[in-house]
Amino acid sequence: MNIAEILHKQVEETPETPAILEMRRGARGRVSFAELELRARRGVTLLRQQGMQRGDTILLMLPLSTDFYVALIAIFRLGAIALILDPDAPSDELDRACTLCRPKAVITTTKNLIGRFFSRAFRKISLKFTVGFSLPTLISWQRAQPLEPDPKITEIEPGTPAVIVSTVGLYDQLKFIELTHDHLILQQKSLSEILLTHPGEIDITLQPLLGLINIGLGLTSLLPQFKTKQPLIHQTKPIIDAVNKYYPTRIAASPTLVENLIEALIKKRELLTPSYKIFIWGTPVLPSLLNQVNQIAPQAEIIAIYGETAAIASLSRREIEASDVSQMQRGKGLLVGKPAPDIQLRIIPNQWGAPVAPYQNQAEFEATCRPRAEPGEIVLQGDRFITRTLNELGDEPMNFRVGEQQWHRTGDAGYLDSQGRLWLLGPCQDCIQDKFGVIYPLTVECAVDYNREVQRIAFFSYRYQRTLVVEMADKSGDRTSSQRSLSSVLESLQWANVEALRVVEKIPMDKRYPRRVDRVALERILDEQD
Repeated sequence: MNIAEILHKQVEETPETPAILEMRRGARGRVSFAELELRARRGVTLLRQQGMQRGDTILLMLPLSTDFYVALIAIFRLGAIALILDPDAPSDELDRACTLCRPKAVITTTKNLIGRFFSRAFRKISLKFTVGFSLPTLISWQRAQPLEPDPKITEIEPGTPAVIVSTVGLYDQLKFIELTHDHLILQQKSLSEILLTHPGEIDITLQPLLGLINIGLGLTSLLPQFKTKQPLIHQTKPIIDAVNKYYPTRIAASPTLVENLIEALIKKRELLTPSYKIFIWGTPVLPSLLNQVNQIAPQAEIIAIYGETAAIASLSRREIEASDVSQMQRGKGLLVGKPAPDIQLRIIPNQWGAPVAPYQNQAEFEATCRPRAEPGEIVLQGDRFITRTLNELGDEPMNFRVGEQQWHRTGDAGYLDSQGRLWLLGPCQDCIQDKFGVIYPLTVECAVDYNREVQRIAFFSYRYQRTLVVEMADKSGDRTSSQRSLSSVLESLQWANVEALRVVEKIPMDKRYPRRVDRVALERILDEQD
């Protein structure tokens, strides 16, 4: 089935309900489901007139906007493939995408087209559609407005690609993932249960594919007026403005963006009362962040979702019991909740860095899986995890077969408790094995997270010693107070066998992944202290 058919059903059921509220366009930013589809149908006509057809790849480089979703739906209806890249994507990512996927057309802003002039791979794209002011050699996307709407939704075969997106995979390597129409439809169904969606809700939409899911489920996507050339994680004012104007009922954001939003609201002495559901999605969400969100949104249901690109497990703040807190403080890991009902999740012996040999059948595989409470590598199986990696190294390191089924390796270590809940230990490659045994840095980070006097920590093997690096919350320089705090931290971490304690002014974080410690820069700081 073409994903566009799912979107069309919303037009039949709620034609006048707003599909998109785009802050940047003011009153003109209210677009109903019927109007959104009408614009997309006219977009299909324009694409066909320019020779685009089923199976062609079209590079889509637009900011999150009505134009983005009009173009995306038009591409689906045509049966073409949308290669989605951020308008501010680095030049090397753009060049690799163009070389690997060979798009026949691009839809972007005129400003972005001019800015990409020096990209040889980009210049090779034959058809260039522009949103905004036009130039003689370009095709204005606005030319679609007076055209006759194309009523046809192209029929597609099972397994037909719908979108290609970029992500960071094994060893921080950039790769491109191909998602089929079937995959997107399954994703909509599963996420509607995980995200507790109800038609008619207003969702602050920050990710392209989440907006697509909203359209398919009958939710209204509220698009804040973000600034270009500025990282999303630092743009809290547009989100606060959107909340105050439209009173949305839900938002899904990364932990770093949520932290910045909390800081901004505390400074303004405001609460996020209109949002009833707040989802924190991305890197592992530590308990302190859930508690901080509760301070600015005391009436909201706060849910942490584990999984960078897919919702693997979810946990509501209300589900965390005192015994769970005690376990996390004693180094048992980070509770991330029960796995999603549509996936199979198993724990296998940690063999990260080596391929997993195929299993002949399910029984052979189950015999090697770890029992409850025993840690190992987290692996998954489910229809919405079936993707194809479009890069020269292939996808073998991240997948293995059990009979005819393909299983996916997450690269994370963890275990399942007696209630079937998943506890996260951290990336397999971060595991420390030494004379004391095995330990994962995330377990230490999670335990110290409850100490409000500590701003951030890093735990790793430095010069063959288990080293705890601490950044204090209070930068006033009160040595007596700091010493008491550090003594308290060490006392609570006796189980971790900390051999060295170092205090730094600020722990450097990776610029690409703001919640990941820049280990190289941190080791340089420690070297300079010696």
